[in-house]
Amino acid sequence: MKCIFEASSGLEAHMISNMLQQVGIVARIDGEFLQGGVGELQAMGFVRVLVEDADYTNAVEVIKTWDTNQTSQSYTATPKSRSSGIGIGLIVGLLLGVGATFLAFNTPVTLEGIDFNDDGKLDEKYVYRDDRLTRIEMDRNLDGSIDNIHLFSRKSMIYKSETDDNFDGIFESTTTYSRGNPVMQIIDSDQDGIIDIKSYYEHGVLTDIEILGHTPTSPKKRQKISMYKLISSEFDSNGDDIYDKKYSYDYYEQIK
Repeated sequence: MKCIFEASSGLEAHMISNMLQQVGIVARIDGEFLQGGVGELQAMGFVRVLVEDADYTNAVEVIKTWDTNQTSQSYTATPKSRSSGIGIGLIVGLLLGVGATFLAFNTPVTLEGIDFNDDGKLDEKYVYRDDRLTRIEMDRNLDGSIDNIHLFSRKSMIYKSETDDNFDGIFESTTTYSRGNPVMQIIDSDQDGIIDIKSYYEHGVLTDIEILGHTPTSPKKRQKISMYKLISSEFDSNGDDIYDKKYSYDYYEQIK
């Protein structure tokens, strides 16, 4: 993933992340919890907004457009009046209220965890904001690098996780959740910036796996899963988005 924006606060990072997600770009906030661990010092540059390499160019354009709009609005002259002064006061008050609410619900930050191999480093970290679990980071193979991250909502429900399953330091898969159940997982298995595997879930149960080509005209395959077993598959042999070959499988996953 690439850093698209360095925020001065978690509030600003969330604003940028939400703006990107509104146009279909998945963003991740990195280093947000560090602000709570530096006391009264301002943690400039700690909070970064990251996007997938494939989305970087589009994200740059979105932020440029937003920045241009912000600048033009700052320099637009408006007639001064008593009503406009009241309006500005209401806006400032609203922003201060939002900021105060954000701080009230996101501080202080505490960090707990487990050191499985007794090397003095936490292999499983639990990040809390105001006694609410917001993040879990795990080093599953105990090599000193985080390879699994779970993010939680204000209701302490998991809504997204990122995973490095080959332990090379790159998070190649992202899973989204609804009501605590996985909905979809996207994987860039060869780390070329293009999603090549999608897994779909129904009520948290894996039902479909889609293997995508590297280009729009590459062959594709879709597999149906039932109770952890492959029951059927479809193959698009020429990349025209039409599955022209179909197979069904028996109990032992042998082609019928």
